[in-house]
Amino acid sequence: METMGTNDLSLASQKLLRGVFFAVTGNPVLHSKSPSMFNAVFQEQSMEAVYNRIAAVSVEEAMFLFRELGLSGMNVTAPFKHDIISLLDRVEIPAERIDGVNTVVREKGKLKGYNTDYIGVQESFKAGNIDTRGRGCIVLGAGGAGRAAAYGLRREKAEVTIVNRTYPKAAAAAKMFGCRAGKIEDLEVLLKSADILVSTLPADIDIIPAAWLRKEIVVFDANYKKSFLLEKAQKVSCRVIKGEEWLLNQAISAYRYFLGKEPGKAAVETMRGALLSPPAGKPKNIALVGFMGSGKTVTGKLLAAKMGFPFQDIDDLVEAEEGRRIAEIFKTDGEDYFRKIETAILKRELAKETAPGVVYGCGGGVVLDEKNKIILKENALVIWLYSSIPTTLQRLEPGTGKRPLLACPNPGKKAGELLDQRMIHYARAADLIVSSEKSAEAAAERIYEEIAKTFGH
Repeated sequence: METMGTNDLSLASQKLLRGVFFAVTGNPVLHSKSPSMFNAVFQEQSMEAVYNRIAAVSVEEAMFLFRELGLSGMNVTAPFKHDIISLLDRVEIPAERIDGVNTVVREKGKLKGYNTDYIGVQESFKAGNIDTRGRGCIVLGAGGAGRAAAYGLRREKAEVTIVNRTYPKAAAAAKMFGCRAGKIEDLEVLLKSADILVSTLPADIDIIPAAWLRKEIVVFDANYKKSFLLEKAQKVSCRVIKGEEWLLNQAISAYRYFLGKEPGKAAVETMRGALLSPPAGKPKNIALVGFMGSGKTVTGKLLAAKMGFPFQDIDDLVEAEEGRRIAEIFKTDGEDYFRKIETAILKRELAKETAPGVVYGCGGGVVLDEKNKIILKENALVIWLYSSIPTTLQRLEPGTGKRPLLACPNPGKKAGELLDQRMIHYARAADLIVSSEKSAEAAAERIYEEIAKTFGH
């Protein structure tokens, strides 16, 4: 199987200057702990690499950002694992069989899709010294995760029965992998003779009473949020495998495809530690960063209205404090002076105890100062709004003189150069990337939905 080495990066991926850029996409995706795992390893190994989250309403939007940002690789989660296949140049055989891709890699200018979910299942059992060969396994769910689990177990010679709420879907998946299908109403009976139960159902679906479980059954739940199933399994003394093991082991395989090398034991333990660390709580504030013209002010006001938060523009605060326009500050005192004032105001404003929080719109260059990145990360959920250079120029009308950094003979070229220089800074500062290419309304709605699904309204 082909793998990607760091020397295979296309010219597009060089947009993230002196670094390699990865991400995970899905809907929703803000809850994903993949960035924590990968960034912990990158930091430990002093790698010029960064891993972020891409929020998208469609797989087409996700791939637009993949290409625009010059990503070298991307993990894919629900509901995009099937739909992304048609947008790739090549797909490996296991991913074709499973009909789902969860890892995309740029290889020699082509986009290739892999599936590491099934490997995550296999390695989770092996790590627990559980031999699945010849064992009776029930896979609950026939979606992407369920098919990956069934495929992985069948490759290990397990006896698999796929059970799904919709029986025809279970039957279709069973036919793909040469295993049996079961009806949901027969699940209690099927469990009486099962050795292993793998559940890939959503976390909020609770259909197995504790009385159906026997202590001899190994219970593996794909969910790494609160699991009703594992709580019941532990009460009846079943051996359990938590969803974090699956997530970790599929990420280890993705690491190999992304970087073309083994992570090593130390890196794996670093990833495990990051994965098991407590999740961040609901953010006090929201900060929008991004290049000029990406719609931070308009999007910020719309988002603030949805959240019931006030909106504050950092550039407006700078102008109010200085008593003059930013263009005049740049002309008279230079960019360094402006950045100094910007940092002081950012530190002061984000340290305030406010209830509710505040949505902040930040200047395009706020992320250039490392102190600003720390202030933002410690006090806000940081959203990177991205729009392409043509869209940005259309919004900015650079000939008006309102943007001092674009006051030059070729503002398009200058804008591209500035964005290239700032890409890695946006990537490292942000918790989430959202496209503002279409409209501020669409961007605000995407951010609001991500926050609501992750932290509640």
